Amino acid sequence: MRAVASLALLVFAVACGTAGPTGGNPPVTPSPTTSASPTSSASPSPSPIPTPTAAPSPTPSPSPTCTLPLQGGTSARATITDVRVGSHPGYDRLVIEYSGGQPYYKLVAQNPKTFVGPYSGQPISVAGNAGIHLVIYNMDIPPTFLHGTNQKPAFGEVKQVVVMAVFEGQADIAIGLSRLVCPAVTLFANPNRLVIDFPTQ
Repeated sequence: MRAVASLALLVFAVACGTAGPTGGNPPVTPSPTTSASPTSSASPSPSPIPTPTAAPSPTPSPSPTCTLPLQGGTSARATITDVRVGSHPGYDRLVIEYSGGQPYYKLVAQNPKTFVGPYSGQPISVAGNAGIHLVIYNMDIPPTFLHGTNQKPAFGEVKQVVVMAVFEGQADIAIGLSRLVCPAVTLFANPNRLVIDFPTQ
């Protein structure tokens, strides 16, 4: 009788199961967390490549026109030591050489038949179809002119150069040209000189 009671108790215990840590309910297996799939970032759209525009055809430069007066230099004083002319491929050159500094100068267009000597007041006719009056300021005396004061080279552009006067601190030089062209003016040192190039082409 005791054996039968023990066996019945064992069967009852097996049927009810053993209480676990969850109070008799089966442990809840946590469902795996669904990880958000990485959102693929949208690839940036490539910037549109600008359509190259055709470069405009270069416009031919107009023929240089002469804009006078031209002026430059400094307030330094100087003495003329020479005035000379020369011809080179593509241009004729007038050189005014100094001792001292680089004085102010001014180039003004003038009819070659209307020059007047500043000291004498007498008309001075200069060869050529066009003319330029060169005025140089802050002049000391006495000037020297190794190549003379009246040069008639009859080059392609420069036809005559006349030093009309160096008077009261100012030098006046008449330049006769075959036509009115734009001169290129450059100041050089050692020795100081004013160089004026007249294009012949």
